[in-house]
Parts: sequence; C-alpha cells; structure tokens
Amino acid sequence: MGNPAGSGPRLVDIADVSAPPGLDLAGRRFLIVTAPFGGFSRRLAKALRRRGAEVARMIFNAGDLCDWRDRDRVAFNLPAAAWPNRLRRLAERHTDIIVFGEGGPYNQGVLSQAADLPCAVWVLENGYFRPDWITVERNGVNARSGLPRNASAYRRAVAQPELRHKVGRALPHHVRNIVAYHVLQMLARPFFPHYTRPYTQPALAQAVGHIRRWVGLKLTSAAHADADVLAARGPFFLACLQREGDVQLIRYSRFADNTAFLAEVMSSFARAAPADCRLVIKNHPLDPGLIDQSKVVRFLAIEHGVESRVDFIDGGNLAQLCRASRGVVVNNSSAALSALGFGTPVKVLGEAFFDFAGLTDQQPLGAFWSRPTAPDAALFQRFRAQVIDQAQVNGSFHEPGVMAATAEALADVFARRRASGAVPLNVVAANRA
Repeated sequence: MGNPAGSGPRLVDIADVSAPPGLDLAGRRFLIVTAPFGGFSRRLAKALRRRGAEVARMIFNAGDLCDWRDRDRVAFNLPAAAWPNRLRRLAERHTDIIVFGEGGPYNQGVLSQAADLPCAVWVLENGYFRPDWITVERNGVNARSGLPRNASAYRRAVAQPELRHKVGRALPHHVRNIVAYHVLQMLARPFFPHYTRPYTQPALAQAVGHIRRWVGLKLTSAAHADADVLAARGPFFLACLQREGDVQLIRYSRFADNTAFLAEVMSSFARAAPADCRLVIKNHPLDPGLIDQSKVVRFLAIEHGVESRVDFIDGGNLAQLCRASRGVVVNNSSAALSALGFGTPVKVLGEAFFDFAGLTDQQPLGAFWSRPTAPDAALFQRFRAQVIDQAQVNGSFHEPGVMAATAEALADVFARRRASGAVPLNVVAANRA
C-alpha cells in the first residue's frame, strides 16, 4: 500500500510556480477521483478553472453525477478490480489527482500506487482541527500523513495561523449531503451495477439511520450529555468512538470495530481505574445509528462489573467534555487534538501522527487511569501552528457560506506547488501559505 509514513521517502513537491497573475494554474490538468459529499467539487472546479486549470471528475455512481452536475465527466462503470489499470492510463493525461479520504477501492487504487504515478496526488480530508479547518496533504492523511512524529521536529516557532472564516456548525449540512448522496446512488444502482461502496454498511440503511438518529437527538434532552451534569456524578474519563466502518478503525488500528475498542477500554478501566472514577463513552457525531452503541456499552459494562460507573452519551459539547474530564481515550480520532488543546491528557490506542512523547500519554492504558500525563502546552502550540501551516486550510466542505472561499484557498495551495518534478523527501510539505 505505497509507502506508509515513516517507512521511507515519500514524493513531495516544494517548488514555487512562476505564472502570469490570475493564471497561476495554467497548464495544470486536475482529475477529481472522489470528493466530499455535496457540491464542493463544483466550487473547487470553478476556482481552479478561473486560474487556468482544466478539471474533470470521475463518475462512479449517481451520487457523483448529481454532486458534479458539470462538464468534463469521466465515467467508470467496470468492476473495481479494473480501476487501478484505468487510473494509470488516466494519470498519464493529468498533472494532479485529488481524492477525498482514504477509504474504499477507488481511493486505495490511487494511494496504493501514488509514488509511482506521473502526477501529484492530493488527499483532502476533514480537518485535524475542526470545525474551522480542512486537511490537504500529499499521498496520505491521518495515519499515512507525512507530518513529523516526534517532538524535536516541532522546536521551531511558527506564526499562529490566521482564522479568516469562522465555520461554526457544519454538521447539519454534512449529514444532509451524506443522506442525499446515499439515496441517489441507491436509487440509480441498476445504472451503475459495478459500483463498490467504500463502507461496510449499505447506503440506504445509512441514509435512513442518519435521519432516524437526527430526529432522536432532537427529541432527547441535552442534559444527558452535559459536562457539568456528568461531572456532578464524580470525576470521569472520556472515551470517543470512531465512525463505524471508518478507515481509521479498519486500517489504522488493531480493532475491527468500536465494540472491540470498547471491550479493551472497559476491561482496563474495570481492572485499573480508581474506584471513584467514571467512564463516559461519547458516540461519533457522524455515526449512522445502525448499531445500538448504547446497548453495546451497557452489555460490556455489565460484563466487566462497572455498569454503575459507565455513561453513554450521543451528542454533547466536546470542548466542555474534554475540559471537565481527567483524560481522553481514543483509537486515533481527531477529537484527541481538541483535548490536547485544552491541556487534557490523551491516550491513543491506534495509529496517529500526533501520538508521540510530549503530546500524548505514552504509558500503558492501565497506568493512564491513575497517572494521566498532560501534554506539554508549549509543544502543542508549536505543533498546532506547524500542522496548520503545512496541512490545513481554513474553511469547510459543507458550510455554504464558506465553501467558495475554501475552494479558493485550496487553489492557492495547488498553485504554490508544481505538479511534476517531485523529489523524494521524508516529510510531506503541503500548505505553505
């Protein structure tokens, strides 16, 4: 699967581009293989074309077709096994390839051969520092990120990033885009018989699950997830679930699913946590609700004899929960980065680019419950500034008010890098803006 971060040189491009003002992407040919749900790919194409680039998008299903609604479509309606060969031929005619995330056969078809393709591969992802940032890196993100993984790499002070656009709550728009995409691709399935979905759960079930969960949350009192209410029951640790079936579980952890993650956390908590401490399990905000996580939590708590000390919450303010907790346990969720920003100790059980001494607790989980180690605040500030400088763009894929500005900011990133002539380096340099 290509070169995982830290295992050897990665291809990266660091040369600036000299081009006429306003046409700094002239001669670049972008192929969007996958994109965030919704209309962001159209906004991005408009921004790139305005600066001289050519842009096309792959169409794998009806959801792609509806989200794109633009010219320059490249249809692929063959079995997924044929995709890598087709991609190699397409790569010869493009200077840049864009994918969103790492899950599924189409993204993996790109990333598994990224180092050998004759073009630049850009990976977009939800931001490491949410909700006001999105991620853009070369060849991989999250556990595949080329960002440094030791404190010594973050000794240099970097100017604190400027936040031009306050995104706020993009989640309702995000969920709406997810549901629309899944419903469309399911209804038009006969026209795209070979499409292979990137998820472990059926599209229609996810769409229905998102709607049902959204309605359920509207009807549920927010008090059950209130940090002050939880703290009043006693000191607590917070454990954050991943989205079920997410690549962060499947590829970048030793856990097959959230149940396996919870079983290890609960077992350790029962054996080693102080008797006065509680454990709060927080559901993922984009969980489609197909698995009753509250029931799983309840059964595991009973099995380990800690049912009176465990709470399950769906929703809640992450910032307030992090501040109120003694520590946060994650697989490799970006929720950990929020916790570190509040000085909350974090224990990572999966693979994460931010899991190193000085930031996260390096003790075994059993010791974490009694002696959680807080992050070095100064190191975190340098780390955050450098990660944003190299791999983040202020904006959102889903909030309508900032999508156009986000697309322009991404175009700025692409314009500052050439699409060819890459040289091998150990660290990916992305956004130097």
